[in-house]
Amino acid sequence: MVDTIFTVHLPATTANLGPGFDCLGLALDLLNTITFSLDNDPKTVTVDGEGKGILPENEENLIFLATNRLAGSHGSSLPEGLHIHCQNNIPIASGLGSSACAVIGGLVGARKLLGLDISDQELLQTAAQIEGHADNAAACLFGGLILVGNEKGIFNTTHLEMEPLTAIVAVPEFSFSTEAARKALPVVVPLSDAVLNIKRTVELVQILGKGKYEHLKTAMYDNLHQVYRLPLLPGAEEAMRAAIAAGAYGTCLSGAGPSVIAFSNRENAQGIGKAMLTAYEEVSLSSQFFLLACPAKGYFVT
Repeated sequence: MVDTIFTVHLPATTANLGPGFDCLGLALDLLNTITFSLDNDPKTVTVDGEGKGILPENEENLIFLATNRLAGSHGSSLPEGLHIHCQNNIPIASGLGSSACAVIGGLVGARKLLGLDISDQELLQTAAQIEGHADNAAACLFGGLILVGNEKGIFNTTHLEMEPLTAIVAVPEFSFSTEAARKALPVVVPLSDAVLNIKRTVELVQILGKGKYEHLKTAMYDNLHQVYRLPLLPGAEEAMRAAIAAGAYGTCLSGAGPSVIAFSNRENAQGIGKAMLTAYEEVSLSSQFFLLACPAKGYFVT
């Protein structure tokens, strides 16, 4: 006998968008669902879809850890017989915010289970502590295109306007953890690179807000993180060049990678996706691509 309580629906996200390193997040129309129920299933967590057989199905699962953390920080405990079922459509460790999705899902679940009076903004602070950064988590929470900043340990967000676009995300069969991606970055960068990235980020936000997508290509160039990560990601530069050659407005790594994301109108999207797959095939990597609407809305509960 299963007593279903509620289901949390959570979008995939992409971060940085090229020059907006650790500052920009965007929600994409690809959803994971997490169902919280009271059940006699011996497993605390079950997983179907992406990550099945890889993600832990016990109290070490990130969703459970986030749920339990919020409960404990408010002097509460989770109900007996709690079962968490994950239906995952977002590839794990892909640069599409799967871990942020898990953390937000766990925090939202704990808040609802325990009736805690906590705002989404407060949940973001906890999510950022767990994740180490807040760009994906903010986009998952609030949806749309989000600017996020960290000022003395307090994360603040601003919703930015964006005209609708189609995102083409090519996901190679290549493992590249966020930790490894962070280690690839230098501690100090040239001042000229930092200044150039500021300029491009301002241009990028204006272009997205006005829908002037013919100018997107150069605005998505980056000098702070991609230049250091791309040499570690076979096929990524080739996939980005193939996307532009096939008609994409602009392209970049999705978050820290390994996925590559390109933006276009819907008519060109399929051809761009196929061109990206071909680029990966030429370096002997299998891949898949997703056509996703953006901006998408943030999490919701049913």
